[in-house]
Amino acid sequence: MFLSDVASRRRLPVVLLSGFLGSGKTTLVNALLKDTRLAETAVAINEFGAIPLDQHLIETDADKTVVLANGCLCCNVAGDMEDAVLRIFSRRQDGSLPTFQRMIIEPSGLADPAPIAQAILRNPIMSRVMRLEGVITTVDAVFGEVQIARHPETRKQISLADTLVVTKTDLAPSDDVRRLKSRLRDLNPLARLIEADHGQLDAELLLPKAFLDPTAPAASGPHPAAGLTAEAADPGHTSQVAAVCLTADRPLNWRAVERFLQETRIAHAERLLRLKGLLNLAQARGPVVVQGVHHVMHPPVELPTWPDADRRSRIILIVQTGADGVDPEALSARWDAALPSLIAEPVCAA
Repeated sequence: MFLSDVASRRRLPVVLLSGFLGSGKTTLVNALLKDTRLAETAVAINEFGAIPLDQHLIETDADKTVVLANGCLCCNVAGDMEDAVLRIFSRRQDGSLPTFQRMIIEPSGLADPAPIAQAILRNPIMSRVMRLEGVITTVDAVFGEVQIARHPETRKQISLADTLVVTKTDLAPSDDVRRLKSRLRDLNPLARLIEADHGQLDAELLLPKAFLDPTAPAASGPHPAAGLTAEAADPGHTSQVAAVCLTADRPLNWRAVERFLQETRIAHAERLLRLKGLLNLAQARGPVVVQGVHHVMHPPVELPTWPDADRRSRIILIVQTGADGVDPEALSARWDAALPSLIAEPVCAA
């Protein structure tokens, strides 16, 4: 039975924002959420690793953010996202969440977005209350070609997208950007291809009209994801990837931590897929966010306040394993050995 246009407009518009690790999804979400037209937007995040951090980097109400710590939404664990999204709806219905008019779902950088899109389109409960307005995929201008060549997840994310956003073009040579765009057109010739200027994009340029204005007519015709089957997902796609979680209970010395991270990046380079963390530094009043992709680090950012009562330093290193990859246990052991020299010395009162 088909929904009427009026019934369709009553369903919550959803955009799926995919992209490989470190490709700029969170930066893009933060930029979009500053637009007043997106004031009533819920964000559901999934990340890879036992210690969730990404929800602390999203600049929105904490109670509108759902984090799934299993790190993979493909195949048999796709139901976790369904449960999380329906839990958001339940909390909105009982009044424990403020009203929201739309939702952005940001899967892990290692996730195949097809099962998530299928759940929205085919799950009887989700399809009754939600409508998929678009799939947007971010592609890193600096590392995109390497990631396309090495990681099937990247190719799947690109192939499914309605819109491809090339990020970090200010950091890549123009010839590299042109070559990457040509590769993207080969992989997905039907998708819109746009660039994000320093992670910024006009919401009206990027997002479907019916997402910005839920009363507008919904997108017509079947979404490309409707034709994908569960067999399209690779159940072993994270078998060669591990998340190494490093923690410290006492304040750290920034210079010492910086040296440790620099040595780690030099040692593992392209096998270090993603680095992110919240640091409790003796020299800072609030937590310091560190992020990086491969050997490139973003400037650290000090937040004004801690997001919760947990004051531990937490660093997540997502690494490629296997025969020529990183040994997670050796990396953890190296952190444990270095930790005494990383802890800041207490300041003695005069």
